[in-house]
Amino acid sequence: MHTQPHDFSHDAQHIIAGDVLDQFYAPVQFDALTLLASEHIRLRERIIEVHGIITQENVSGVMGFFFKGNGSDKYGHNASLRHLNSFTEIFNLEGALNELTANFWDRALRQTDLMEYMPQARRSQWTETLNAWREHGYQRGKNPEMDMPEFNLDNLRATVQGLLARRAEFLAERVDGIFRGLSKQHVTNVPEGFSKRMIMSGVFNEWGSTDHEREGVVHDLRLVIAKFMGRDDPSRASTGQLLKTARASRGEWLEADGGAFRVRAYQVGTAHLEVHPDMAYRLNSVLAYLHPAAIPESFRKRPAKVKANGKTFASKPLFERPFSNAVGAVLATLSQYNKIVKSESFRRDYDHIPVRNAVAVPFYERDRSKHLIAEVDTVMQALGGVLTNCTVNQRSQYWQFDFDALDLIHEVAALGYIPDHKSHQFYPTPVTVAERLIDWLDIGLLDTCCEPQAGQGGIADLMPKDRTRCIEISPLHCDILRRKGHNVIEGDFLTWNSGKFSVIAMNPPYSEGRWQAHLQHASTLLEDGGRIGAVLPMSARRHAVDLLPAFDLEFSEPIENAFSGTSISVLLLKATKR
Repeated sequence: MHTQPHDFSHDAQHIIAGDVLDQFYAPVQFDALTLLASEHIRLRERIIEVHGIITQENVSGVMGFFFKGNGSDKYGHNASLRHLNSFTEIFNLEGALNELTANFWDRALRQTDLMEYMPQARRSQWTETLNAWREHGYQRGKNPEMDMPEFNLDNLRATVQGLLARRAEFLAERVDGIFRGLSKQHVTNVPEGFSKRMIMSGVFNEWGSTDHEREGVVHDLRLVIAKFMGRDDPSRASTGQLLKTARASRGEWLEADGGAFRVRAYQVGTAHLEVHPDMAYRLNSVLAYLHPAAIPESFRKRPAKVKANGKTFASKPLFERPFSNAVGAVLATLSQYNKIVKSESFRRDYDHIPVRNAVAVPFYERDRSKHLIAEVDTVMQALGGVLTNCTVNQRSQYWQFDFDALDLIHEVAALGYIPDHKSHQFYPTPVTVAERLIDWLDIGLLDTCCEPQAGQGGIADLMPKDRTRCIEISPLHCDILRRKGHNVIEGDFLTWNSGKFSVIAMNPPYSEGRWQAHLQHASTLLEDGGRIGAVLPMSARRHAVDLLPAFDLEFSEPIENAFSGTSISVLLLKATKR
C-alpha cells in the first residue's frame, strides 16, 4: 500500500493551497481515529473469543464477519457456489480477522473524507488491496504491495497522514479526470482548461436516455463545485434530472448550481458545457498542479470582479447563497399530482386523476424531514405555488399553481436558487386586493391595459390577456408570465416608453421612493381620459397630488397587513387623467 507523500515543488504546492485545497476536505479528527483503533481491538478480541466458544449464544454480534469473510470470494460468489458446507471452514479465524481489518480500513478512509474524493484509479487500488486476501491461493508476503497492513493505531496514523500529504495530488487527479471526461482531450492540447467551452458526445441516446458514464462525469464536476461553494453534495438522481431538463429545452442554455456552470443539449445527443469564470479559475489552478506548464497564468488568476447586473453568463456574479442541494434534489423529483379516487371499473380498485397545474413530492420521497419539506415549500411559494390539502385524502398535500409550473421547477432545481426574488423587492399582490383594484377600474371592451413590474401577474391575471401588456424586469417572472399566456416585455418599466394605454394597474416597489417614480412614469404612458390603479403605501395620500397634478384622485380606506409575512398597510389609488 502506497502511503509515502509525493515530492512536489513549492510553487505547485502554493497553487493548490489556501482557498482551493483547505476548503475541499473536511478536517481530520485524529481523536476519532484513536477511538476507531480501540473499537477494532475490542472486536478482534471478541472474534477470537467467539472462535473458541463457537457453540455459545453470545456470538450474534460478530457472526457477520465470519460469513462475509468466508462466505464469498472477490467476485461475490456465495458459499453455496464455493461449497462451503463445513462448519469449521465458515468459522475460520483468519478469514474473520481479515474481514474485520478490511472493514475498519474502509471505515477509516471514509471517515477522513479521503476515499470519497480520491480519483477512481486510486479508489480501485485501495479496494484491490483490501480484498487481495480473498483471492484463491493468496499467500501473505508473496506480493507485499498487495498485502493488507495490520490495523493498529500506529499504522492508522501513518497511513492517514501519508494520504493527507497527497490530498492535493488526489484532488488534482480527480479534476484532471473530470476535464478529460468532459473534453475528451488532454489539457496540454487545450491550455484554457475549464475556461473553454467543452463538447460531450453521446450524452443522450436515440430514445432520450442519459448515458450513465457521461452523467457520472457531470456529477463528479458537481461534487467538486459543491465543495468549492460550501454546499452539501448533490444526489446522483438530481444530476440525471438536470440533464433531462436540459434535453427538454434543446438548444437553450440551462444554468446549474448557482450559475457555476451551464449546459446545452442537442437533438443528436451531444451536450455543450461552460464553466463560470469564477469557478473555472479554481479548477484550472487544480489542473496546474499536475500540468504547471500547460495552463497559462492568465487562466489561473481570479477573474476581475464583475458588475452585479451582468447579463451574459460570464459577466454574472457567481451566486453565493444558493439553497441546499438537498432542497434541489427534492425539487428535481416533483411531478404531476394525481388524486386517487375509487374506480367505477371492475378491472381496478382506484383511478389516478391528474389535478391540473398541481405538483407534489413523489410517494417514495415523502418521508423526508419536515424541515427539508418546509424549505421546499418556501421555494414553491416564491414561484407562485399554494400548498393545498387534497379534498379526497386530507393527509395528501400538493402545490397548486395557476400555470404549468413543472418545467420551471426543474429549471430552478438545476439553478440552485430563486433568481431575482429579493433583489426586486417582490411582494405578490393578494388576490382580494387585486380584485378590488380591478373592479374599481371598471375595464371596458375597448380598454388597452398594462401592468408594470408585473411580478407573477397577480393583477394582470384579472385583466383581458389579449389587450394587456406586462412589463417585468426579472427573467424568472417573465418566464412565469409567458407560461400563463401573457404578452410580456422583459425590461425596466422606468426606462420603457414604447406605448400608450387606457388602463394601467400596478403594485410598484415601495423602497427608496420607487413607487413615486413608477407612478409618475405611468402617467406619461396614459391616454387622455385613462385610469391608473395602484396599490400604494399609506404615505401616498400626502404625496400623490403633487405627483399627478393633471389627474382626479380617489383613495380607498386603509387595508391592514395587506401582504403575507409583513405588517405593511396599504391603500388603493384610482387616478383619472383629465
